[in-house]
Amino acid sequence: MRVLCYSPYNRWALHGQWEMTILHGLRRRGAEVHYVLCDGLYSDCDVFWASTAPRPPRACVQCQGEVIALVHSLGMEFEWLGRYLLPDEQDTARAWADALAPEELLDATYGDWPVGEWVRGSVHSHLRRTTLDLAEPEMERAYRSYLYSGLVACFALDRLLAYSRPDVLFIFNGRMSSPRVAFELALRRGIRVVTHERGLRRETLHLTVDEICTSQRPLRKAWQDWRDVPLTAPELDAVSRLMHEREHGTGVTFRAFTPPPQPIDEVRAALGLQEGRPTWVLFTSSDDEVIADAQWRPIFPSQLDWVRRSVEYAGAHPELDLVVRIHPNTGSRRSIGANTEQLEELRALARDLPPNVRLVDAEDEISTYTLMEIGDVGLVYHSTAGLEMACKGKRIVVAGRAVIRGTSFVRTIEDPARYEETLATLHDIAPGTVSAEIRRLAYRFAYTYFFRYPVEFPLVRMRTTAVGDLAWRTPEDLDPGRDAGLDRCTGVILDGDPVVRPPSEEERARSTADEDAFLAAQRRVAVLAFADELIEERGLLEAWGGTFSATDPATLLIRTPPETTERLVEAVGRAGLDRDGTAELVAVDGEVEELCEQVEAVYTRRDLGGALAGRPRFDDSSTESLRRLVCGG
Repeated sequence: MRVLCYSPYNRWALHGQWEMTILHGLRRRGAEVHYVLCDGLYSDCDVFWASTAPRPPRACVQCQGEVIALVHSLGMEFEWLGRYLLPDEQDTARAWADALAPEELLDATYGDWPVGEWVRGSVHSHLRRTTLDLAEPEMERAYRSYLYSGLVACFALDRLLAYSRPDVLFIFNGRMSSPRVAFELALRRGIRVVTHERGLRRETLHLTVDEICTSQRPLRKAWQDWRDVPLTAPELDAVSRLMHEREHGTGVTFRAFTPPPQPIDEVRAALGLQEGRPTWVLFTSSDDEVIADAQWRPIFPSQLDWVRRSVEYAGAHPELDLVVRIHPNTGSRRSIGANTEQLEELRALARDLPPNVRLVDAEDEISTYTLMEIGDVGLVYHSTAGLEMACKGKRIVVAGRAVIRGTSFVRTIEDPARYEETLATLHDIAPGTVSAEIRRLAYRFAYTYFFRYPVEFPLVRMRTTAVGDLAWRTPEDLDPGRDAGLDRCTGVILDGDPVVRPPSEEERARSTADEDAFLAAQRRVAVLAFADELIEERGLLEAWGGTFSATDPATLLIRTPPETTERLVEAVGRAGLDRDGTAELVAVDGEVEELCEQVEAVYTRRDLGGALAGRPRFDDSSTESLRRLVCGG
């Protein structure tokens, strides 16, 4: 088996350490490995983006020196790509790129190579721009530079592929400029391509086969295979721990863009939100990295159009509050560069917002995760916030290409013309409502996304987001059977193993017992009632008993002064709620002010005031709405 690895971006040492560990493992399994590096052929590449790491003088010399040191430290043999380039081809590429009219740049083609399409994603990232306005001199210069570099890559990589005739091309990412060129040229020759990227958890890798790293098709296939398989208790615990880590910034593999969760009352006060009013939260996305990928093509004319329509809808419905959270990576002290164009467009909305709409700026130190807790409905574009909020049992509307798009636990916008119609169906969701079934399916998706899809790879420990430490010492440590993650990687590359194996018959036959127990334990809703009223108004207890049973996560917390205890017991017996299998009732004595901190709603026919003002109120005529609050649905 011949494996070609083209690796122009090993200045990002962690990726190089992952890659070369796998290459050594492939050799230990009998593969013939051809390793090719970049020797400064390009005028621009993704190692030095103007928006994040501007290209310094002698950039290529600096990069080559660091790459040679890294490759030497891992004992890898290699050659330079430049040996596959003819002397006049750089001049040809320069003349071609310079001769193009500005309006030709986006779709520039050389022969049958659509170079403009292949480098477009890198230009978006280079300047962190969602739209490419080639009337801007800086944009035009960058695009011509990437076109020149892309055509140089076409010349050299096409010749390399013809010479080495690999069975498999193994590359980093596949999305960016010259790796994208390698990816496309290999597929044209019928060569299988395996890409690698950092995984979704620390010390994991993300592999794709014949797809660039941003492709959603492999994940959708994995979800199709696993969506009906219940999770076990350890799997549920793993998702819970990961969600907690992500909320506190420790469960991410690159950078935490939002501060950890903050007290809900403080955030409500800062935003002027009133407890008990329906609150929807819109999460924008930092979309410049995926905007050029056809699989991420917008459903709406633009993300800004979607945001504007959401704001207008909220303005026409003053009974709800809308919070618009600008993604912190759009431009803040935590972001990787800044998409100033998008940031300015979104900030311009703040100048004329309806009274019931708040905008949280990218720079505002308000936790996205606290907003998830406050929100009753989440509106998302591409953001993983939709998945994380669904894991809390909240309703989610997906308007873009988020990974959860099209799943059964979210509402997906297929036709922008019907967006407002979809939003109108969410008005009957009481504040605080969560759905156990949404949470069940979201947890299953999260386990597939964060645990089944990535490859565990402890052979390289992540010291930082850019540098790793090898956990292996000798080539024998990489032999078959020594590390499951390496075996999985080499199985995908050499044997065509699936990146995510399908479930076994035993796994398909699992019961939902662990999930049921987990969901019941995770959330119990306490509802306050008053003993004297329950004694006098017999219909209240009967309606409660007809609505909830012992299997529901509901507790009726009854304020019971000692002198009413005996009569309450009698009333409970008359309503038949003293038998096994009936709803949980708890009698407590205490001040209303103390008890209201423990409950999410009040079950009474009386008007509320004082400490209970603003709490959701239900009675025996609204038990269906109360059940939605408690159990979701």
